Amino acid sequence: MNIYRVNDVAKKLGISKQTLIRYEKKGIFPHSHRNRINHWREYTEEDVQKMARIIGRSSPGFTMIELVMVIIVVGILAVVSIPRFVMFNTLKVQSAANKIASDIRSVQQLAAATHDTYRISFNIGQDSYEVRRASDNAYAKDPLTRADFIVNLRADPVTAGTDITAASFGGTAGVQFDWQAVPQNTDGVNLTSEGSVSVSFKGAAMSVYVRPGTGTVRVQ
Repeated sequence: MNIYRVNDVAKKLGISKQTLIRYEKKGIFPHSHRNRINHWREYTEEDVQKMARIIGRSSPGFTMIELVMVIIVVGILAVVSIPRFVMFNTLKVQSAANKIASDIRSVQQLAAATHDTYRISFNIGQDSYEVRRASDNAYAKDPLTRADFIVNLRADPVTAGTDITAASFGGTAGVQFDWQAVPQNTDGVNLTSEGSVSVSFKGAAMSVYVRPGTGTVRVQ
């Protein structure tokens, strides 16, 4: 009958000597026999097989204990990382909503400053919008780039992937402001209830609202 020492058994099981002894002390492994002369731990072939079955290592590969530890670690990483993804998604959609809100305010200010009517129209299918003068349909100029005031959320790295999911202002897909900065639908009818445009990104969503009468813009 083969008799094995601690180091031999640990090597067979693919674990450290300290781990073997710790498992034995905790009752995970059966208690070893002791040499009557020097009190060293001794194990039979049957003992080794029992321990191999306990940790699931009858053949090369991960032990059951190692698999459990991997599952625990993966679970911890998921708990830590998921909120980060959620936060990223929220920040992404918030950036798009804030930009739209800022541009709507710019249109209102442009109308008041020039004593003219300007509108911002949303294209849901293209995730874009543009600003034009109502009288002749000429493009307004982007206040930052001075190019035609056309915004494509897909083309901007900050907002790429964000979708415009809805736009409703008095039954139209855009809002305009007359020379008194009063909000209207794009047919020129004053808003009687809040109009809104909504954006989303991977489950996170926000809406930009325009209040009738005052044209106050808010993000929610």
